[in-house]
Amino acid sequence: MKIVQISAGRDRSVVLASDGSAYGWGGIKRLGATLPPGYPGELCTSSPTEIGHNRYAQPVPQALNPGIPFVAMADGYVDTLVVQRAGAVLSCRPVVSELGAAHAEIAGLPPAPLQVAVTESGGFALYADGAVWSWGLSANGQLGRPTTARVDGPARIPALASIAMLATGHGHVLALDTRGQVWSWGANAAGQLGTGGLTESAVPTKLKLPARIQRIAAGDTHSFAVDDRGRLWGWGSNNFGQTGDTAAKYASLPVRITTGFAVAQLDAGMYYTVATSTQGDVFAWGWNGMGQLAQQDLAFSAKPVRVKELSRVTRLAAGVCHTVALTADGVFAWGDNRASACGAFPSVVVQAKPNRVSFV
Repeated sequence: MKIVQISAGRDRSVVLASDGSAYGWGGIKRLGATLPPGYPGELCTSSPTEIGHNRYAQPVPQALNPGIPFVAMADGYVDTLVVQRAGAVLSCRPVVSELGAAHAEIAGLPPAPLQVAVTESGGFALYADGAVWSWGLSANGQLGRPTTARVDGPARIPALASIAMLATGHGHVLALDTRGQVWSWGANAAGQLGTGGLTESAVPTKLKLPARIQRIAAGDTHSFAVDDRGRLWGWGSNNFGQTGDTAAKYASLPVRITTGFAVAQLDAGMYYTVATSTQGDVFAWGWNGMGQLAQQDLAFSAKPVRVKELSRVTRLAAGVCHTVALTADGVFAWGDNRASACGAFPSVVVQAKPNRVSFV
């Protein structure tokens, strides 16, 4: 099985294979398992032999879409957004059976977006023409468009250039346009919008960065951009050094971040950041209370520390407190494992070293 996409959410991990099959593990309820006589059908299991009432902790990957190929996905705080090969966008609940994940179509969206993304309570879809649509809770301006509705259905964000990539945090969104410029909107209490102030915004704002940007990433309340010279820029919260080795507890404007290596990929979670070098080595920095830095102790670090157990990493995804990485040897995860998001039984609360996820 060739994995082509990975995503990490609050307490789950999901992957997508080249044939369109998708799998998830962690905070997922499993229904329809073979149970002893007398047990009600709503019971779930975290293994074929273990019964636990309403237990959302599945260390073994569960099939999310038997017979229904997906082409894109993004795991979130509550549900997993997916795009069917046929074009429909679905919200998949963290409940699976032999038929796959329970799901509902997002009505009112154009078909076949290239990318879907989620904040804590908002959904976003990016299309081939560069248009971005949003829906969900309108708090903190995260939908990127003024609306009087507290919860609003899908609509296009009007004040954007042609967008090529999205990155989402807890309540804010970054968008990279086709000219290499970064736009931001939503929550901003820690300066995560990079606009120079702390005021939230429902209107996308173009940021002032000194070079053409090639990649963006967003953590819960901090943000990053990698320019065409390989330099890293960061802004937002820095209370655990998650933005970088600077004295400031937050930055409301982009600042140059020194990593000691050329950044190829990066992602961010709650108070921590992970990145790969151009050689595929993995580095992490910031908060480490749940083992997010994959080190022997749980001390945080404002300087990148290498995850020595991994090399030649091709894909990387940061959840709220856990990370998923893809190599030629398989899928690995580390960090918060209380819901088995790292592929180990939940008795392993902190998965401090990369754990290879078994698909058997």
